[in-house]
Amino acid sequence: YLMALEPIAETTGDRFSYGFRKKRRTMDAIRQIDTVLNRQHSPEWILEGDIKGCFDHISHGWLIENIPMDKTILRKWLKCGAVFNGKLFPTEEGTPQGGIISPTLANMALDGLQPLLAERFKRRFINYKTFHYKVNLIRYADDFIITGRDKELLENEVKPMVIEFLKERGLTLSEEKTTITNIYDGFDFLGFNVRKFGKRLYTSPSKDAQKRFRAKISDIVKGHKMCKQESLIRMLNPVITGWGNYYRYGASTNAFHGCDNHIYNLTKKWALRRHPKKRKSWVADKYWHEIRGRKWTFAWKYETKSKKVNYLTLKRLSDIHYTPYKQVKGEANPFDPEYDDYFFQRKEQQMLESLKGRKSLLYLWNKQKRTCPLCGKEIDCTKAWNVNEISVGGSIVRQLVHNNCHKRNKRNC
Repeated sequence: YLMALEPIAETTGDRFSYGFRKKRRTMDAIRQIDTVLNRQHSPEWILEGDIKGCFDHISHGWLIENIPMDKTILRKWLKCGAVFNGKLFPTEEGTPQGGIISPTLANMALDGLQPLLAERFKRRFINYKTFHYKVNLIRYADDFIITGRDKELLENEVKPMVIEFLKERGLTLSEEKTTITNIYDGFDFLGFNVRKFGKRLYTSPSKDAQKRFRAKISDIVKGHKMCKQESLIRMLNPVITGWGNYYRYGASTNAFHGCDNHIYNLTKKWALRRHPKKRKSWVADKYWHEIRGRKWTFAWKYETKSKKVNYLTLKRLSDIHYTPYKQVKGEANPFDPEYDDYFFQRKEQQMLESLKGRKSLLYLWNKQKRTCPLCGKEIDCTKAWNVNEISVGGSIVRQLVHNNCHKRNKRNC
């Protein structure tokens, strides 16, 4: 049923809705915010919407009446409930948690707000002058913002419309968490802080996002006080790389340097604690090395089979540089053959950026027809990948595979 419903949801969905939709991601929402707010006469007021328990409270009656699928099946599916610790919990409202169709149903329930606002607040011509309300909606799943010309417009006209729209669907806005903010004070959305300084708009990692990242790194380091340096580096690197890659599209330089300093201080305490009777210079020589002209690189030194000295280094966020992001077209539909070439070129460009400077990997990717030989599914930049080496007829053959497939294959060997 999801396979039949998803093309309908994509075709009828709001242009600037990005959550739980094929070929769309959080950065598309952030770039749309940049498009709307980073202009000379951009709106300066933002309504930050927070829906109370969206997935838990969507009206079954509204879904059954408005979702274009078999009503009997939909009704049974909505009422099926959830089992936890062997106990059945019935669902009288909302969509079942963990259901693969739940995000699509939630999206379809929230679709329609954008055209409603666009029709009500379209530009007017009064006394030969053009009057702009500057109302724009950007939504990611149940998180959304609405821009407006002034605070009064958002408070007295836009917000009541949103409340009425949600009420029909059994949903309500959280009065405590729904706020109206000036762009010069900034607001947080999808882990980014969006704020204007002078005429420039900046999107950088929010303070909460930085706090959560630092806490995660601290938990790993403090929870593995006696592990080997190699193991610690292998645990930290994926976390550092993943966080850095998410924020590389924003103004993240200062945040990256601050987090790098935090990681350095943690590893310094970790190393000194392991050798309380050794001099600091001895500890520094053991755990930090000069690599490619850079001093104080936290790295594990080892010898290869050919007796060559090599290093496994701890990643630095400051090595991840800003990357421009090309936003997906609002009208682009992955189920429409007209956009096949467009999405193919986007995927190729994203993978080229991911494999930048590594021609051999790009060759492997194309040779494998962009699929993982272990699972047969597509390889793209949205999922972690690795290089797998197998022996065929006495020679080593390299394969580009999903990271999970690589780990599974190693366990089975």
